[in-house]
Amino acid sequence: MSKIISVIINFLNRINKFLWKIIIFLSKFIKVDDIHHLNEKPPDERYRLFKVDSQPIIEPFVTLEHKDYKQLIKDHNIKPIKRRNGKSITIDVHCPCCNAPKDYLYDNTGKLTQFECKVCSLIFSTNPNKNKDVIFKCPHCNYQLNLIHQRNDFDVFRCQNNNCPYYLKNKSSLNVHDSHLYKQHPEKIKLRYIYRKFNIDFPTITKDYREFIKSPIDISRAYSSQYIIGLCLTYHVNYGLSYGQTSSILRDVHEVFLSYKTVENYFKAVSSIVHPLLEFYPYDLSDTIAADETYIKILGKTNYIFFYFDSIKKIVTSYRVFQKRDSLSSIKAAYSTLSKYRRLPDSLKVISDGNPIYNVAVQYWTEHGLPFKLYQVIGLTNQNDISKEYRSQKQIIERHNRTLKYYYRPKGGFTSLDNANSYMVLFSTYFNFLRPNSSLDWKTPVELDELKHVSNMPNKWIELINLGYKYIDIYG
Repeated sequence: MSKIISVIINFLNRINKFLWKIIIFLSKFIKVDDIHHLNEKPPDERYRLFKVDSQPIIEPFVTLEHKDYKQLIKDHNIKPIKRRNGKSITIDVHCPCCNAPKDYLYDNTGKLTQFECKVCSLIFSTNPNKNKDVIFKCPHCNYQLNLIHQRNDFDVFRCQNNNCPYYLKNKSSLNVHDSHLYKQHPEKIKLRYIYRKFNIDFPTITKDYREFIKSPIDISRAYSSQYIIGLCLTYHVNYGLSYGQTSSILRDVHEVFLSYKTVENYFKAVSSIVHPLLEFYPYDLSDTIAADETYIKILGKTNYIFFYFDSIKKIVTSYRVFQKRDSLSSIKAAYSTLSKYRRLPDSLKVISDGNPIYNVAVQYWTEHGLPFKLYQVIGLTNQNDISKEYRSQKQIIERHNRTLKYYYRPKGGFTSLDNANSYMVLFSTYFNFLRPNSSLDWKTPVELDELKHVSNMPNKWIELINLGYKYIDIYG
């Protein structure tokens, strides 16, 4: 046995010597600074976060004096472009300044959307709907921005000037770890100035939040009495019962026979009636709003609710369900909150997580005259002063999300986006006007005079429906 152990030890020692020889050999090709930074966490995290740069310099597009490209080619001995990537310009395009053909045009984006003329150095776009009357320039170096991406909701412009002070400053501040990462994956670190030009129709945004709830029936012609409808709402919203469970409890306890489809139609009709009350009630909101998105299931697919929530007054200001968690959804959700202020307070602040779509919403509404400050709480631990100061506000809306899940979970998801939004209108109405809150000394976030002398919940729902009709007459 001792011989076997000695043989194994001898074998391991040989392997150890061999590994050391390999390490010594490889160390000749590795710098000492690189070894020190291998296990270091990058101290500068700002490049990995979405950052909205300052506004660009916007100048009117001025057509240059028309020039003859043939004369310019002859005078300066300009040769046609040699395309090293093997790609050619497949569309018939000419420079609008000197009329140079495509053989003298650079495809700046690779998508045949923006070109640069080699003859007269003009940068232009072939899309008549993009930047027809203005050009964008970098505020740091006055260099004309290049269109690099075209999204559904916005176009992305970037300063390509390698001598831009903004670019040089950011590049020089990179540590060794970030420098290696930038060489391998330049898209992961933001160094250049970037501007996002939105292509979202502003009037559409301001109307959309009022029109996404539709009623399948006229509830004034319902066979059931108002009290029965109030009873349905109490079971479904206050106690979280599904359509089928609400239908069953009405039959088993109250001997009221309604199919689950009739119950569903009642709920959707009521949601369209109380929606104006929820949107246009003159709330007395504070200057501290918490924002977060959570998910629900619609026919087994994930959809997203964007909650904006007054963390001091405990009032839900945005509650809509969207199919995508994108910048357009965030912009619409933000407007639902901003529109509830008679005048935006200068100290208005929104606390959210690190999702970059909130930054996009800030940029869009700042450009349209509704500015607010965004404070993002990153991660689960307080890694910076902002997270330390505002984490408690973020936790408030997280608890609100758990409250929703408590009521939503028995339903097992929704069958359509309309049903989901109808429920969110009813749930938010219940939360704002009917549900006592422990942090408000068991008072409701909004106390209505019309409900003070109403003793039971079905009749309170009836009063909210009557108030909804009044707001329809005013704002409908």
